[in-house]
Amino acid sequence: TFTASSGDSGSSVEYPAGSPYVVAVGGTTLTTGSGGSYVGETAWSGSGGGQSTVENVPLSQATYSIPNNPNGRRGVPDVAYDGDPNTGFAVYDTVRYQGQSGWFQVGGTSAGAPQWAALFAIANSTRAAGGKATLSSTDTAVYNVAKANLSSDFHDITSGTNGTCGTLCTAGAGYDYVTGLGSPQAKNIIPALVSQ
Repeated sequence: TFTASSGDSGSSVEYPAGSPYVVAVGGTTLTTGSGGSYVGETAWSGSGGGQSTVENVPLSQATYSIPNNPNGRRGVPDVAYDGDPNTGFAVYDTVRYQGQSGWFQVGGTSAGAPQWAALFAIANSTRAAGGKATLSSTDTAVYNVAKANLSSDFHDITSGTNGTCGTLCTAGAGYDYVTGLGSPQAKNIIPALVSQ
C-alpha cells in the first residue's frame, strides 16, 4: 500500500499522487466543537486535486464512476484528511522551522497521507490476526468500501473549493476532485477494510 499527498497548491495534479498505484490524499479544513468533538469539514483551498493529463482512470475509479471525466483520466485525490494548517496539529521542534521553534501548529496534505497509511496498517494487522492476507489493492478496497456505504465510512465533504475552475475545483456529494471520497470515519472504515 502506498499513500501520497495531493499537494498544497490548490487545483493541480502532481506526482506521485497522480500515479494510479497510490491512494492520493487531499486536504480539508476541520471544524471541532467543545472538547474537540467533530463538527464538520470543508474542502481546504490548498488541497491539490484535479484530473491527470497523462494517467488513465484506474479500474478502482472506473468502477466507482467518478464525475466529469469524459476523457477517462485519473482523478486526484482518492480520499482526504485535515490539511489546513489553521486547523492542523501540534508538533515540537527544537530547530527553527519557518521561523518557529518549540510547539507550533502545522498542516498540509503531507500530514494526511501518513494518517491514512496508519488506518491501512491497523486494518492489515487486524486482517493478519484473523488469518486474512493484507490488502494488496488498497485503492480498490477504498472504492469498494465507498460503493458499499459511503455515508457511514467517510465524511462526505460537500462544500469548499481549491481554485476557480468550476466543478473540477469544487467539493460536492460523492467523489470530487478536491477531497476525493472524503475523510475517514475511522471506527467504521477500519472494519470495512478488514472485511474486504
